[in-house]
Amino acid sequence: MFLNSEGDLIGSNAGYSPPDQFSELMQKVLKRENELKRLKTEIQKNPNDLKVNADLAMVYIERGKQGKQENLEKGKTLIDKILALDPNNQFKLLPQVYVEMALAHVSQDNIKEGEVWFGKVSALDLKKDEVAYLPKLHVSFGLFYGQNAERQGNEDYFQKAEGHFKAVIEKYPQSELYEGAQLYLGIVYAIQEKNRRARLLLEKLRNHTKNDAIQKRASDLLENLENQVE
Repeated sequence: MFLNSEGDLIGSNAGYSPPDQFSELMQKVLKRENELKRLKTEIQKNPNDLKVNADLAMVYIERGKQGKQENLEKGKTLIDKILALDPNNQFKLLPQVYVEMALAHVSQDNIKEGEVWFGKVSALDLKKDEVAYLPKLHVSFGLFYGQNAERQGNEDYFQKAEGHFKAVIEKYPQSELYEGAQLYLGIVYAIQEKNRRARLLLEKLRNHTKNDAIQKRASDLLENLENQVE
């Protein structure tokens, strides 16, 4: 864990790193810290610079994902300022900061607030190059609901997980997350013992995917389902 002179967590890394990789990691953390200082200086010079406000918001949001709520509050304050300066999203800075705020709250298990930010993203008039944000959100939210549904036995969470994965499958077939969403939906079906639906989906995925990891996972799940029948 890396902390700055004020004691704020500014970076972390799990597991062992040999000296060269650890040195590189430290340099990246230091670079991000220096970037934060630069952005703070820039915003003092020109408080209404939209790009600087957005970049600074992203830094705080990223740090907020590591657990410090204060950083998310700082990010939100900057987003409110961006919205006030550009209420019609003319400069197209809102989609990414909204998305990252949604993901940050999911990472903190605050799904209720995450859904609020998801709603803000959905309400925007997204352009073609911005639509990719939505599959990313659907998969992240689907994984949250699916994992917590299994732990808690929450039927409503199972339905929400299915809804998010189905949204990617039905609306975004060109997304790089399309096959992943199928795999996750198959897993959700299998957990609920909706075995027929799970088999149909996983067999189709196994036979058509070109992703070796997804194909293996689908095959393993199908084998487990067949063993259960036996």
